[in-house]
Amino acid sequence: ALEIVKWKSKTNVTDQQMIEAVENMLPDLNATEGFLSQSLHKNENETWIDIYYWDSTENANLSNVRMAEKESLKNLLELIELDSVSMEIFETLQGST
Repeated sequence: ALEIVKWKSKTNVTDQQMIEAVENMLPDLNATEGFLSQSLHKNENETWIDIYYWDSTENANLSNVRMAEKESLKNLLELIELDSVSMEIFETLQGST
């Protein structure tokens, strides 16, 4: 499954701060059932997209509950305009390696 989380950062948050906050979540994500991989992207409009790959749609949906109390997620959320956040989960139907 593919989870896409989209947001805008707060004013004066640097790219490096955002990257470090996402990287600091990796130990918690790696310990979360079904997590496969993640990548962070940004466009010229200062919109960030974090893409997560999960082994199932169920684990993708449960990941938010499983990560909710983690300090690493709370630290990331401090950098984000919370009203700009959107999230979608897609079932994987085809892929290549």
